[in-house]
Amino acid sequence: MTIQLLKVSKLYRQKWSGPGLIPGVAGRGSTAERSFYAVKDVDLDIAAGQSVGIIGQNGSGKSTLLRLMAGIVHSSAGEVRVKGHLSAVLDVHSGLHPKLTGRQNIYLKGAIYGLDKRETDSRVHEIVAFSGLEEFIDWPISKYSSGMIIRLGFSIAMHMDFDILLMDEVLSVGDIVFQRQCLARVRRFLGEGKTIVLASHNLGDVAAIASRVVLLRNGRVQYDGGAEEVLKAYWQESEKEQNRIPRHLHPFDPANVYGMDTGEMVIEEVSFLDGDGKQQEVFRTGEAMSVSIRFNCRVPVRSPLFRVQFFRSDGLWVHGANTARSSFDMGLLSGEGEIVLDYSRINFLDGDYYVTVGVWPDEHRSSFTDIAYDCRKWSYLIRIESSREDGGGIVSNPFSWRLKSGAGRSEALS
Repeated sequence: MTIQLLKVSKLYRQKWSGPGLIPGVAGRGSTAERSFYAVKDVDLDIAAGQSVGIIGQNGSGKSTLLRLMAGIVHSSAGEVRVKGHLSAVLDVHSGLHPKLTGRQNIYLKGAIYGLDKRETDSRVHEIVAFSGLEEFIDWPISKYSSGMIIRLGFSIAMHMDFDILLMDEVLSVGDIVFQRQCLARVRRFLGEGKTIVLASHNLGDVAAIASRVVLLRNGRVQYDGGAEEVLKAYWQESEKEQNRIPRHLHPFDPANVYGMDTGEMVIEEVSFLDGDGKQQEVFRTGEAMSVSIRFNCRVPVRSPLFRVQFFRSDGLWVHGANTARSSFDMGLLSGEGEIVLDYSRINFLDGDYYVTVGVWPDEHRSSFTDIAYDCRKWSYLIRIESSREDGGGIVSNPFSWRLKSGAGRSEALS
């Protein structure tokens, strides 16, 4: 194994002392202490040449885990074993000195990585070109923005000799051009058999790079498996959590929110039809409804994923359906076509509903990487009308009342 963690834990302790620091807890001359495990009982084996993503919510232990691997912090328990030369970009400053220029920092980092001046000389031009900071390379980096510092630190790390690359959120900083440039370089490293470990909130970066994903929760490993499997589990958990929180009204915009990244397939027209096949904008609770999606494949596309989602006007996601979850395989599509989503009964109650319609290459990876063939978010509006008999709330569940025995019906006394 290139990296091995055996029952690794990291315990942090924080002490407070002095009068009034913690009212009601620490008085004059007293001391209070709080301790917590950033990482707890983690077992991990990462083989040479693997690409591993570390995901989880804030405070789950992602950054601490990388710092343990890098040897920046030491474990409170357990053992960390690393075999091979390691390069790491773990924070915005990445070990750079703010009073030195960008060029001077290249030589400083080169020396830290064990390069002599001649070896660094041979790499400076390529490092500067990759960073795109030619105009500012002789400025003190204290004048740089955080994005410029990350560009420099990442570019230096990319051009050192290493077997293992550790990255913490760095791909999320910088413009889209630099991000794609970095992703391309990381993919090249994977082709060369290098080991990549990325901790990130950006699931798109993780899906684009990692073949294996580790999900942390409260410092412990909750899932460890194939990228598709773990990202799906995390997506489903996050989806449930997200739906508990009403979202603000999204701007009504019929454009493809994912931009023009692909263009292989576009949505030409979306129509909402009643039970007689007539186009409508207003439906009644309990009626049939069909969503017709006309599309155009500019190149042959194999079994894309169509998704339709309904949102209440305050942003609450009410219902969604996609072809993957229905195991609806369309095979190879080409040219123009139409797909129809049929509802035998609409159970939404009175209100306005925004509708998102989109088509993706697949269910999980393309969603995380923000790549859709076409997605029209909150781009259609339908109105649902209900009667009092349908009940109240968001959805209508057919119901009836029964008066059970034991609760008699009394007559009024005269």
